[in-house]
Amino acid sequence: MVINSMKLYLKRENLIHNMEYLRKSKGKEVLPVVKANAYGHGVEEIVQILYDNGQREFAVARYVEAERILKMGLKDLKILIFESIGDLSLVKDKEELEISANTYEELEKIIDFGVDSKRVQIKIDFGFGRNGILIRDLQRLKEYIDKKQLNFRGIYSHLFAVNYEEGLEYIGKFHEILRYLGKERFQMIHLQNSAGVLNFDCEDVTHLRVGMLIYGLQEVGFYDENLKQVFSLEGRVAGVRDISENRYIAYGTKEELGFLSTKYIAKIKIGYADGFLKINEKSNCLINNKEFPIVIVSMDNTFIEVDTSVKEGDRVVLYHDISKSVAHNGMNIYEMLTLLSPRLEREII
Repeated sequence: MVINSMKLYLKRENLIHNMEYLRKSKGKEVLPVVKANAYGHGVEEIVQILYDNGQREFAVARYVEAERILKMGLKDLKILIFESIGDLSLVKDKEELEISANTYEELEKIIDFGVDSKRVQIKIDFGFGRNGILIRDLQRLKEYIDKKQLNFRGIYSHLFAVNYEEGLEYIGKFHEILRYLGKERFQMIHLQNSAGVLNFDCEDVTHLRVGMLIYGLQEVGFYDENLKQVFSLEGRVAGVRDISENRYIAYGTKEELGFLSTKYIAKIKIGYADGFLKINEKSNCLINNKEFPIVIVSMDNTFIEVDTSVKEGDRVVLYHDISKSVAHNGMNIYEMLTLLSPRLEREII
């Protein structure tokens, strides 16, 4: 009897390939973003693969994410936290952690608290409505830096998916700010997110701050055929039943579900408690290289309409065609992956 659940398989070779490809093609170091459980892939698994390949710098959104990495017990790490730290005592004595100054006032607070500026990265806000020191505060920022003679771990901003002309304009502004504040005061300089990496080159940056691209995930309009997908969501059929005489499929009638003529149902061990949402109903999965429709997603199991060719133990692949999954669910693939629960086992292959 097959009892194994579905798993998120992580292809080590593809992850390393993507990192090396981005590094070599752009001639910059890569700062991998592993927030949101490494975009759903599993932060411990992804960090361990990259660490074993020599990576020592990582970026996360929140302190609790950095804490998960610290618990792995790895040596010589540097972890940048994007969001503000409410309680600076949590990070003051943790030399591995680098924190962001997201407002001028926050920078003063950090320095006054005794955190070494060489563990601080300044974020600049170009008016995107996100975190960052405002342009209007640049003069007093410079005066404060000069007065205190501060040198920082880094400086960065967010070059989101703007059109090409605006992107060039913001890159130019960023370079002006660097010159104004003193480029020599910053060890690390980064501006591009994944879309920015594909669309622009930035002379002054030292690092590419990349999230979805290291996982081989790409959006419409931003595509590089050299990147390889890291994840595969798959498992085995846990059972097949003849329901030709049944009125119900799991919790709904055949008529309600729109599968009135269904004769055979296969069950797989994944459900919305694992982050595989009910929105996936009436999309397709792949069994033995053939597409079959998903009938119903329950909390712990998913039921698929199949034919007599499908047997218990056959290989099942979910999200096998990302473009179709994105179109059906109305969600980006990284949105779907970040919903996947830690209950769903990750395995490195």
